[in-house]
Amino acid sequence: MARAIPPQTRTPADELRDLLAASYAAAVNSADASPDDLKQLLFDLDRIQGLFPRLEAQGMDLRPERVTWQEVQGAVRRHGDDIVAGVRPLGGLKALREALPHPPDPNTRWWWRLDESQAAARRRRVLLTLALLAGVLLLIAGGVAAFQRLFPVDEKVTAAYEHKLNAENDVVHGRFDEAIQELEAARALTPDDPDILSLLAALYDLTGQNEKRDALIAQLRDRYPQSTLLSNLAQSYLLLGEVDRALMMTGEAAKADPANPQSYLIAGMAYEAKGDVRRAMESYQIAAQKANAADDYQTEAFAKVRLANLLQKPHFTPTP
Repeated sequence: MARAIPPQTRTPADELRDLLAASYAAAVNSADASPDDLKQLLFDLDRIQGLFPRLEAQGMDLRPERVTWQEVQGAVRRHGDDIVAGVRPLGGLKALREALPHPPDPNTRWWWRLDESQAAARRRRVLLTLALLAGVLLLIAGGVAAFQRLFPVDEKVTAAYEHKLNAENDVVHGRFDEAIQELEAARALTPDDPDILSLLAALYDLTGQNEKRDALIAQLRDRYPQSTLLSNLAQSYLLLGEVDRALMMTGEAAKADPANPQSYLIAGMAYEAKGDVRRAMESYQIAAQKANAADDYQTEAFAKVRLANLLQKPHFTPTP
């Protein structure tokens, strides 16, 4: 008489290996995944994280699986923007985090804070780009006049500049309330500085202080053309990690004044932050052309520097 073969028992080690394989596939294909599948990926990563100490405590040698786990985490980081965007229909990562029974440890369960880490990384990239811009402007202007403009002797301007640097550092680390305090201190010293006013307006917007935001924008609108106002605000939102909003504003700035090279320059920086090299290059090329036509040699030089930098990236292949 034939005997039925009992189904093979699935061990926790088998589960770990299956989860590693499934999670890697889900991460690298996250751009096409459903919101629910991406949510499940986050819980699968939690499960993997918990299985390792449990199985290793039983004496299992999981060195190969540890290597695979590093590859999975690398894939999640590389495709972080797709994962963050993919769960927005569910309320975003912030809503998913808040629905957990306990706040996730940012060190061991960092994938639940991908939105924060990706935004911080974008802010760091933008700050580095802006720092390069400042260096280019200094080299072009040259001499004592440029030094006095960037590092003025006036004590109020110097103090305001220090507050602005502190605010930018706070922004990089997501400390928006502290950044507002620093910028308000800078504003008290130099009340007409458009960079300070624009960044303050964007920060008040993101922190829900709409009346203060509207008052600052009205102040800027009284003093600057619409295209300049939108370009300044776009740069501020870009610094805060709001890349898509910055891009929208650069488009509006270009419509308000098609000859304004700043709108295309900032669009290029935004596309760089998104990792869209080709669109970044296209924007920088237009910025350089329009800056040349307007005798804006500083903007032209910076746009060309960014173009040269992108051309040197290993993944870029020129169009034949």
